[in-house]
Amino acid sequence: MIRDSSVDAEQFKYARHYVGTGVPLRILFVGQRILPVRHSADKNFWLDMMHGLLASGHDIQALSIMLEDPGGDSLPIRAVRPIPIFLKPDPRFNQAHEFLAGTNNYASKTTTLPWMAREIRRLRKEFRPDVVHFMDNYGPGLIGIRAACGRLPMAISAPTYQRAKPLYDLFLLTSFRAFDAIVPFSDAYRRRLLELQVPSTRIRRIRWGVDVRAFAPPSEAQRESARRTLGIADDRFVVLWTGFIQQTDEVDLQTSVRVADLALRGAASRFEFVFCFKPEHFKDGYRKLERPGLRVLHHADGFRAAQIAADALLSPIHDTASTAAPPLVWLESMAMGIPIITTHVPGSDEVVLDGRSGVEFRSPEEAVDRLRGLQSDPELHRRFREGAREVVAERFSVDRSLREYIQLWSDLADRST
Repeated sequence: MIRDSSVDAEQFKYARHYVGTGVPLRILFVGQRILPVRHSADKNFWLDMMHGLLASGHDIQALSIMLEDPGGDSLPIRAVRPIPIFLKPDPRFNQAHEFLAGTNNYASKTTTLPWMAREIRRLRKEFRPDVVHFMDNYGPGLIGIRAACGRLPMAISAPTYQRAKPLYDLFLLTSFRAFDAIVPFSDAYRRRLLELQVPSTRIRRIRWGVDVRAFAPPSEAQRESARRTLGIADDRFVVLWTGFIQQTDEVDLQTSVRVADLALRGAASRFEFVFCFKPEHFKDGYRKLERPGLRVLHHADGFRAAQIAADALLSPIHDTASTAAPPLVWLESMAMGIPIITTHVPGSDEVVLDGRSGVEFRSPEEAVDRLRGLQSDPELHRRFREGAREVVAERFSVDRSLREYIQLWSDLADRST
């Protein structure tokens, strides 16, 4: 079943199975909104990684750029307050979460860099890290971060490539220039970096992942309980949509609404669509999407119940100039035996193996046909559920990610001595 939202070191005993180099490492992490608890962002992967590192004998320090107090003492997190800059309204965030919009832009990130650099210098003396790893990209201003890190080896994660503006590639390459290693999350992103003439010796593709022990297929009793919580009949085929996740926007939401409209036509429809919004993205206007067979949720408890109840995850991405990381919720859902129904973007076929772990579609009509195929053929659906979990276990487990990151950091540390 889906992991509980609380984090306890006991949940990470599996770390003793990790295969490292045998030499303890000291890793300084730098990133946006690193919290000691699970929340709705991509830092859940890094939360697992940090607990895994500690449990396997390594030492960590996190430098979190955020307005909130990190709270708790389960992880060594030091906060740096960013400087919010509101250039224009950000339609992705609701009024209660406008503070995220003010810090989720490169103007704010660039302005905050001097304070980040000052704290990195302090931690170099106090913590004495072997490697500095940036979870997030702070834009072309990072070209100057080498001065703060000195001769320490530096690595940076590269989850997704999103060429949204004409100078994107230039700014991207500038942001990477100071780093010894760039870590794309997909083969598609690695190929793009090679096309941009980044030396292969600086690229180490490491997929991110989930704990397949914590995210396991729910029992029938758990599924029935979740459906009762949501008021969904047992004979319904539940299709989950969630957003806004990496790379998804209003266009992708509208495509999903169109799929639901088509699938729900006719009194004989047995589909139930559940659209779950992250709290920071939910707006009252989204309630208008509700109709018989389509409900809208925006709380963590509702999402957990919907994920346990789900038979498929509908998650189209239309930005074909981007690469799929893939979104972490895809991996969590697949580990629970939920196949993915999506469109094709570079990298999506690394996780959604058509006919095994999910399907790709080119139009809402095709998506409905594929959903009806799964709904009407329990044996086919069972194979997809099993295939989805198998693909995550084979390619996207956090165990594998941690082993590969430890090897990367060890290589960088050895190279610097």
